Amino acid sequence: MSKAVLARIKSEFSFMRGNLLTLIVSWLFVYFTFSLVFSFESPYFRELGAPPFVIGLMGSVGAGVLGLVRIPGAYIADKYGRKQIIVTMTFMIAFSFLFYVFAPDWRFVLIGMVISNLSLIYQPALDAILADSVPPEKRGMGYAATNVIPNIPTIFAPATAGFMVQTYGLVPGMRIVYTVVFFCLMAAAVIRLLFLRETLDTPQKIKLGEMKAAFKNSLGAIAEAWGEMPRTLRFLTIAFLVSAFEEPMFRMFTSLYVFDMVGVSEIEWGLVNTASVAITLVFGFPLGKVVDKIGRKRSIILANLLFIPASVFFLFSRSFVQLLVVFMVFGFGGCLIMPAYNALLADLIPREKRGRILGTIVTLNILATVPASALGGFLYGVDPAHPFVFAIVLGITVSLIILFTVKEPKTRER
Repeated sequence: MSKAVLARIKSEFSFMRGNLLTLIVSWLFVYFTFSLVFSFESPYFRELGAPPFVIGLMGSVGAGVLGLVRIPGAYIADKYGRKQIIVTMTFMIAFSFLFYVFAPDWRFVLIGMVISNLSLIYQPALDAILADSVPPEKRGMGYAATNVIPNIPTIFAPATAGFMVQTYGLVPGMRIVYTVVFFCLMAAAVIRLLFLRETLDTPQKIKLGEMKAAFKNSLGAIAEAWGEMPRTLRFLTIAFLVSAFEEPMFRMFTSLYVFDMVGVSEIEWGLVNTASVAITLVFGFPLGKVVDKIGRKRSIILANLLFIPASVFFLFSRSFVQLLVVFMVFGFGGCLIMPAYNALLADLIPREKRGRILGTIVTLNILATVPASALGGFLYGVDPAHPFVFAIVLGITVSLIILFTVKEPKTRER
């Protein structure tokens, strides 16, 4: 490799340092854990006694808790700083997964889920510190880096989980998987403790006695943040809300549909998810550059043009090969839509308001998933195809909102 090529690569990735590099390294462990459990989580809950409607309710309870804690979380991010709450709550999330490891039934899993979602009070701070750490001219590449690099080890995760489940059985195999999750999240917490640096200029120390007032103030801050949003950001937020209502339909019930209707084995399902991750790794950076070249809005529309037909094809998939094709298309579309959405938000929101406005947007999105998850469980109980048909209709709605109401800013925020 020539010196010129090496110099160009170094220049392209010069923004990856400091907090951004720390977050990416910690996410190597976090993403791996999510990829381990995603493929078999709902079947594990069902094996512990939870029918589809209860699985949906569990998702609703978790989302409701997360939505509530994000309200003071956004306030904390802009007043008390980012680092201290990120580190503390990452440790707490790790311990919450011990309930998953030792759960005798789904009720113990629900306790762990509640603790885990309470701990995610740090998410607005994480969103803000990430936005603070990526230069505007590199946001497409920057967010692509956060989407691609942490996914490198996850290419082995779904097939590994599939092997564990097929070898030891669903419940014993998932107990092993959740034990791995615990240790990986502990590693992420230690990395953040040692290397993350505060980005807020004058952070105050967190005082537990102020949390009640923070919650009250944050409710008012949500209304204030909505009033501060430009017209395009409000329409983008509405699109997020519709999309958020769609998301639990796929997340909570895809694995059940795959085993109940498509009829693949545990190893095959793991390989499908591995292929989806591989697509992300191969195309993540090139499509991140596409987001910077053609624009955020066009990238989002293009991604939805991939997602919607693939979702229809998913409903009619009845073999490993068909399922494989669907999830490879999903992976390709994800490489476009995630960097585009994140970059567009960073383009539109001023730095000093990012914690509050990003917190407001994500909180509203989470609250939208509360009824969606339970509804998905009810629909799945009626007919396994119903949640996905409803999700396709919502996906079309999101595309139309983006197409006709969202405009990219001429000047991007720092």
